[in-house]
Amino acid sequence: MTKTLKVIAIIGLFSFLLYSCKSPETDFRLQGSLILLDSINVDGIDSVQYQIIQGYRAELAAEMGRLLVYSEQVIERGTPEGLLNNFVADLVLEKGHQLYSPADEHPIDFCLLNYGGLRVPLPKGEITFERVFELLPFENEMVVITLSGEKILELFQYLSVSSVGMPLAGARLTIANGQPASILIQDQEFDIKRNYKVLTSDYLAGGGDSMGFFLQPLNYELLGMRVRDAIIHHMQQVHKRGERITSQLDGRISYL
Repeated sequence: MTKTLKVIAIIGLFSFLLYSCKSPETDFRLQGSLILLDSINVDGIDSVQYQIIQGYRAELAAEMGRLLVYSEQVIERGTPEGLLNNFVADLVLEKGHQLYSPADEHPIDFCLLNYGGLRVPLPKGEITFERVFELLPFENEMVVITLSGEKILELFQYLSVSSVGMPLAGARLTIANGQPASILIQDQEFDIKRNYKVLTSDYLAGGGDSMGFFLQPLNYELLGMRVRDAIIHHMQQVHKRGERITSQLDGRISYL
């Protein structure tokens, strides 16, 4: 290769390297349009897809319309306690005891759920699967949380200033001037020096409804069942025995 060709080659290589090190062009324009896909903006119906959907819809409607149980009364939520609050908390605690096999042989102490999670009342008379899905439309799992006595006190302080009655079972709270005046857990006086096991939902265990006292657990144990499924199983068992569901107020949360 001649000297001239070598110079040209070096210049060409240098130019290539210089160009390749430049930032890539980022100036571009993307254009598009919005197409609304609904019954108004789409012409006609895809008959094949419609038939498929209708088949599932009919099957789902039949399943959701099945009878679960009969109720003796209208069961509504309330404050500081309510028929629905007590009914749901009691049966979830009962189901939790059935499912929970603790290695330390310490059973669940009490159950706490949230008022806002109970979306509709249960009517007097026939209750179907659909009504229970309306009552609890969320996929919340049952969880056993072990808390220190200090965190349990925070829990009852939270309940004492709450503007609504939280579903509670296995414990009793008397409130005076926005503070706990008396706390009984499984009919025993609360002891701040010991740990307690609380059955709740994974939503609340994650700090939902501002329940920050659940965020520092000593232990966290999933039970493998949704809260809604616990209610369905309870109702099925009651109906199988030929009985009806009912609920009552018992003063588990009260004011001085």
